[in-house]
Amino acid sequence: MDVSDNHYPNQDLIHHVKSLKRILIVDDEDDIVKMIKYQLQTEGYQAISAQDGLDALEKVAETKPHLIILDIMMPKVDGWVVCHSIKGNVTTKNTRVIILSALNNFMAKVKGMYILQADLYMTKPFELEDLSHNIQKMLNIEDEARASTPTTLK
Repeated sequence: MDVSDNHYPNQDLIHHVKSLKRILIVDDEDDIVKMIKYQLQTEGYQAISAQDGLDALEKVAETKPHLIILDIMMPKVDGWVVCHSIKGNVTTKNTRVIILSALNNFMAKVKGMYILQADLYMTKPFELEDLSHNIQKMLNIEDEARASTPTTLK
C-alpha cells in the first residue's frame, strides 16, 4: 500500500461514521462557533449551533445530538442550567457533553465534572486539534468503524 496517498482502508468508513454524528456547539461568541463548526464539518460531522442556553435546549430536543460542546457564560440560560437539564433528563442523560469555558478555576471544574456530570471540561483558549481528538475519542469513532468492517472467515 502506498502511504503517500494518505488513504487508508478504514478512512472512508471512519468518514461515514462521523457523518452520522450530530454535534451541537453552544456558545455566544460567534467567532468560536464558526471556527468549531467549520472544523467539525471539514472532518465530516454534522455540526449544529446555538447562541444561548435557551436555544440550546430547543436544539437538543429537535436534533438529538450525539455530543454537545457547551460554553458556561451565556445570555438567557447559562451552560450550568443546560448541562443540568441534559444530564438530569432520562432521554438525554447519555448525551456526551464537553464544557468549553473561559472559567478556569478549580470549583468550576468540580461543578462541571462531578456535580453536573459533564463528560469533559476544557478551558479557553483551546487547541482545535485537542478538541477534535477528544470528540473522536468520546464518540468512539474508530471503534464504531472497526465494528462495522466486515471480517472474513478463513
